[in-house]
Order: sequence, then C-alpha cells, then structure tokens
Amino acid sequence: MLIAAPYIKEAEAGWFCDQLRPGVKVLTLANLDSNAIRTSALDVAALRRLADASPSSRVVSLSHLHAKVFVADETVALVTSANLTRPGLDRNLEYGVLLDEPALARRVRSDMLAHVRLGSEIDTTEFAALQPLETELREQHAAYEASAAPDARRRLDEVLRRAHQKFASTQVGDRSRNATFGEGVLMALERGPLPTREIAEVVRGLFPALCDDSQELVINGERYGKAWKHSVRNAQQHLKRRGAVVYDGIAKEWRLAGQSAGVDR
Repeated sequence: MLIAAPYIKEAEAGWFCDQLRPGVKVLTLANLDSNAIRTSALDVAALRRLADASPSSRVVSLSHLHAKVFVADETVALVTSANLTRPGLDRNLEYGVLLDEPALARRVRSDMLAHVRLGSEIDTTEFAALQPLETELREQHAAYEASAAPDARRRLDEVLRRAHQKFASTQVGDRSRNATFGEGVLMALERGPLPTREIAEVVRGLFPALCDDSQELVINGERYGKAWKHSVRNAQQHLKRRGAVVYDGIAKEWRLAGQSAGVDR
C-alpha cells in the first residue's frame, strides 16, 4: 500500500491498518506541518501506527504534500479529495476516482514515488521525540485560543519555532545539504534546461520548509532558511563536479548530463 495524505488521524490510521492482510508493506508520505499538528489535523501517533503496520513499512516526511492518494499493489489507485480522518471518511462531501486499471495505477504510484527522493524516512525511534513536541504545540495553541494576552502568543511562537526546526529536519534526515538540495535541482532539470534563477524558484517550491527567507534554520550543522539560495547554487556545483549536470555558458542554462540543450520545458 502507498498512502499520501496531509491529514491523518490515529483512530482512522488504526482502522486502515486493521483492514490490511498481515505483512503488507505500507509506504506513507506525510507532511509534518506545525499548523496541521497544533490544530490536531495530523497525529504523530497515526504515523507511528502506519510505520508499525509491518516490519517493512515506512513513513517518509515530505514537505508541502497536499495529495490524497491510495495505491494498492500497483493494480488499483484511489485519487481523492478525502484525508485519512473521520471528516474525510464519514462527514465531508468528498469526491474521488478509483482507477481499477493496473497501467494507470502504476503511473500514479510512479508519480508519487518520484517525490520520495525529496523527503527522508522517519526512523521509528524518532517518533518518541516528536510526540512530546506535538503535545506542547497543542497545549500552547489551546492556551493562545483561550487568551488574547501577548505572553500566550509569545509562548506559542516559541514552540512553533522549535517545531518548525524539528519537523523540517525530518525531511532532511541524515543527508547533507548538497544531497538534499541536489535532488531538488535534478528534479527541476528533468523539466528541461533552466537558468540558475529558475532552478532556485523550482527548488523553493519543492522544499518550502527549508527555503524560508524569514528565519535562520540549521540542520545537521548546516544552514538552510535564509541561506537557501547560496546552498542551492552550491548543490548545482556539487552535481557538476559529479558529472550529473552541465552548464551551458552560451545559453546560460543548466541541464542534466546527456540532456539535449533543446529539450522543451
């Protein structure tokens, strides 16, 4: 099973896992977003439940995920507006299309898997560190909702800052900054040759949590946040030294090694 959904609740994740045959591998793509977690739209325990569905199950942290997709055995895919939550399953007016055609299901699965390389697998031991932060976020959110005092806003902002740092780090995992942004550069250039400025804009869209001009962000001892543009340029040079990309000085564009300069975008 492949699951992609931004909002997943613990009860519904448990129900979902109970429907599976023993040993089924579950790959979950999830967006650990501070606002989703503080408002209880996403439960860390739900992700842990899906990660424990079988010994081979995995959860991948993928920033900016908004797709709701479920694929079974490369044979059936459900593309829907519904999240894996009680409102999504039972209350809201939702719509979805079931693709009971293996070729189409494989295409959907392939499209989703292409983005896995932008994220990082969350180790099961990491969930123990994420859940106390989830609790603190929700407590401070409730305190802020109950009080208009400036001190309540300050405490919430402080927890949000720490949460942003922690959740952003789950997308990086143990990769280097060059490796992380390098995947974004390669995905950008799969569209065709691009100048540096356009590469940076595509990468920012792929890694919004890591490319935030408004704050400092240090993960694994390396700077993201305000330093992201410089980091993307470094990743381009790193890929060039590896022979993965080339720079056309005349056209002033980058392209994948072996890719024609005239590829349509």
